[in-house]
Amino acid sequence: MKVVHSIDDQVLAAWMEKYGQQAEQMNGFKQFALVNGAQLKAVLLYEWSKWESGIFDQHIFHVKFVEAESASAFQELMERFINWMRTEKCDFFFLRLEASDLEKNRIVQRLSHVYYVGGLTRLEAPPVQMEMPSTGEDVVISLPDEKKYDEAVSLAHQAFGKSRYALDPFLDQNVVQHFFQEWMRNNLLGRADINLAAKVNGEVIGLIQGVTKGDELILDLLSIRPDAQGKGIGKKLVMAMIKASYERGHRFMSAGTQMHNTTAIQLYEKLGFRTKNTFLYYHVWPKKGER
Repeated sequence: MKVVHSIDDQVLAAWMEKYGQQAEQMNGFKQFALVNGAQLKAVLLYEWSKWESGIFDQHIFHVKFVEAESASAFQELMERFINWMRTEKCDFFFLRLEASDLEKNRIVQRLSHVYYVGGLTRLEAPPVQMEMPSTGEDVVISLPDEKKYDEAVSLAHQAFGKSRYALDPFLDQNVVQHFFQEWMRNNLLGRADINLAAKVNGEVIGLIQGVTKGDELILDLLSIRPDAQGKGIGKKLVMAMIKASYERGHRFMSAGTQMHNTTAIQLYEKLGFRTKNTFLYYHVWPKKGER
């Protein structure tokens, strides 16, 4: 099979539709595909992550879509893409696969340069009007004070301690911690549509952040200070976000958390969320880590 880096728009649109995707959602992504004669056999779309690359001082890419007509075509696609990225300015790329797709995951896990860096459970729920629960402490849920942003950002480690970045053996964990803090700070400075803080005696002990995407509100982050955990504060923050989402007219809410974080999953389920899908995460370092 032959590698191509440009696919006819109509051919790509038909391919995307075949796999339940809308072509317009993939506009602007780089293309890497396998063809046999005039027949498209496998497609991978990817993009450079500018902000992420700047923080880590690495060239980082994200695979946004990957499908193939057969397992053998998928394996050849991944092998050739890894080899291609060895010739490009790429330190690593991020690949996300549905956990239920056992065949693709088995193929990827056998490839050189690939590191499994955890997984994610994605849950959804319709926003509803909720009565706020009482807690054993004088907890106030409100917008974060700009003067308290540094205090809120200090909670970053609690939210991201088991993320794919923290599990990557090649990433400097001091830089990883800085990345998490900048993520939270960017949310506070406007990336997130809703930021709510939990405070006791004026101290920030918890933070939740939500990002709007169309008619969906994505719970982007939930973090509770260690000494405040187990006291119902996370529940109160999530309920406050559900209430805010309801008032803003979102059709549904989604939340993602590490697959092993059963505490968070159980909290979301008690508040009406249900698991929609799970993903396995991989970082692929084409120029190092051959095994």
